Amino acid sequence: MAEIPPYPLYNRTYLLCRVSPLHTGGASLFDDQVLRSHAQRLKSQLKGDNIRGVEVDYGGSENALGKLGPLEECTWQTIGDEDDWITRHRHLVDPDASQLSAGTPAEQARGIQVTLEYEKTAYNALLLRDPSTTTSPEGFTSLPLLMLKMPAPIRTIFIHYLSTAFDAHVSTLRLPSTVLISTLESYFRRLSAPNSTQTIPDVIRQLQIQLSFPTTTTLLKHIDITLSAADVPLFVKRGKSLRPTTDTPFTSALSLYLQTHLALTLSHPDVHITKITCAPITLSTDRVKISVPEVLDVSMSEGDADAPEQSPAQLALQDLYEALVREAAGTGKFLDSSSSPHRDEVASPPTPFSSDSNPGKRAANRKRAVSTTSTANVSQPKRNRSRAGIGSGAVGDVEMRDT
Repeated sequence: MAEIPPYPLYNRTYLLCRVSPLHTGGASLFDDQVLRSHAQRLKSQLKGDNIRGVEVDYGGSENALGKLGPLEECTWQTIGDEDDWITRHRHLVDPDASQLSAGTPAEQARGIQVTLEYEKTAYNALLLRDPSTTTSPEGFTSLPLLMLKMPAPIRTIFIHYLSTAFDAHVSTLRLPSTVLISTLESYFRRLSAPNSTQTIPDVIRQLQIQLSFPTTTTLLKHIDITLSAADVPLFVKRGKSLRPTTDTPFTSALSLYLQTHLALTLSHPDVHITKITCAPITLSTDRVKISVPEVLDVSMSEGDADAPEQSPAQLALQDLYEALVREAAGTGKFLDSSSSPHRDEVASPPTPFSSDSNPGKRAANRKRAVSTTSTANVSQPKRNRSRAGIGSGAVGDVEMRDT
């Protein structure tokens, strides 16, 4: 039996960008005919066709594109959340489903997926928003978060297309340390909640944090701090005992540890947290890789009206998604200076996803149980670098690069 293809967010390393509102005039960008038109126009540019009789040169990309083989397909389609994705592709696993379900309604769509299928490989881009909070000016469509999985020559042409077709500006999204901190704290907060069905060691496993010093010295580029699965919850517990009311217990404990054992002040303005690596995510200042979150065992919650509808890992992932959209839109939220253990600008844990109390998610969890085709993350050791191992079992982190 065929399997549902993995949700596009998972198991791919994406370059993060921000996009200004796309000028669409009176047409809806989520209309199928409009999407097909843009797909055809982009395909023509990628194939090197003339544009109104004029040859367009994208910085010598012709030879680079030729090595990829012929472009067989270019598609633009709306994309919803993971539940919508599974519903639309259920015909692949359910013989009784004769055709795809209706397309995602525009008001519920997360955004648009652009897929480029070459002879031997495929690339994609995601233009995303938070449909519950994103608003657009009249005549524009706001899809502030752009996630790119494509080599530089194709990326250049695609960004040029967005700039010319929609009068949009595209720039790399640089995540500050505050976002990386809030992402970790969100996972720990979800996993350590009283009603959590998952534990920090089971989900986070080994944790690696990279500290960089971009403005102080060229001799030491960064330090990797590695914590074993057993040590991570101990740091969270220690942070809560140090500051019972803090929203960042792990960061408080880590800061104290570094100050005591390495004489390194985490709150120093020249110290930046530039990458975090654990089982569910790898997040750096401009790239992200997300693993498939473990879902709840629905067989254990049948008939229990008070049972949670999503796993803590799923909720933490939704927190991350909303935080990325907020950062891309320029509306990121931060902690009050009085509650920060180190810096005034330490980010607050993202607000809980509004679907926590949505009874329709129970059926969605059953859908997610059939989407198991995603491959595991591949860990590759990097070249020599300074490392401070905390706990046991230090290993190399995950490579984050375009392939």
